Amino acid sequence: MFKRFMRSKAVQISLGWLVAAYMSLVKYTTRWDIERADQVEPIINGGNGVIALVWHSRFMMLTSAWKKHYQMPYVLISRSRDGDIVAHTSHFLGLKTIRGSTKKAAKGHMSAKAKGGAKASLDIVTALENKGCIVVTPDGPRGPRQRLGDGPLRLARLTGAPLMPCTFAIRNRKIFNSWDRFVLPLPFGKGKIIWGTPITIPSDMDDQKLEHIRERIESEMNIFLADADRAMGHTPIEPAT
Repeated sequence: MFKRFMRSKAVQISLGWLVAAYMSLVKYTTRWDIERADQVEPIINGGNGVIALVWHSRFMMLTSAWKKHYQMPYVLISRSRDGDIVAHTSHFLGLKTIRGSTKKAAKGHMSAKAKGGAKASLDIVTALENKGCIVVTPDGPRGPRQRLGDGPLRLARLTGAPLMPCTFAIRNRKIFNSWDRFVLPLPFGKGKIIWGTPITIPSDMDDQKLEHIRERIESEMNIFLADADRAMGHTPIEPAT
C-alpha cells in the first residue's frame, strides 16, 4: 500500500515541493561559513561547464553553496522512485535535471546499449557545452557511503569539464540510520561549506592514473567533510569500509 502511495505522481510532486521549500528555509536561515572559495572562483568566473561532486548524505544543503550568478545546475538523478521525488524537488528549486547515472552516461556516449546511457550522455554534453554545472552524488544512489565511483571521472575525461568537489556540515541536524547516514539539516543555526580542489582530467589519461585521481579526490572530500563536521561540533561520519 505504501509503495503504491509513493508511486502516485501527485504525492511525488507534493513531496518535491515540501522538500524544496525546506531546503530554501535552511539556506536562508543558516549562517554559512565558506572555506576555499578562492579555489573555485576562477572556474566559476570562467563561465564554462563543470561537474560538481557532493556526497549523497549532504544533498539537502546543495543549494546553500550556489549563488544566482553561478552556472545553471543540472542535477543528475537516478531512474528510481526516490529519483522522481528529487526531480520534482529540483524543479521547484529552479534546477534542471538529467535522468540516468554517470557510469551509464559515460558508456552511453560510445554505445547506446546502456539503458538510458546514450540520452543521459547527450544531455550531459549539451548541458556542459551550454556552460552548465552537472551536480553528481558520486556515492549514490545506494553507496557505499562516501566512496567515489569512477563514473564522474570518466565523464570528466570524456568531456574535458573540470571536477569541482564540495562538502557541507551543519550544527543543527538529525542523522538517519540509512546507508549514507543521511543528514537532515535543521534551520536557524550555523553551517560550513568547504570547496575541494578542482581538477581537469586529460582525455588521454589511462585508467591506472584515473584511479589515482579518484583516490585523491575521495580522500580530500572525506578529510574536508570531517573538518566541517568537527567545526560544527560533531564527530565525523566515517566512509563505508
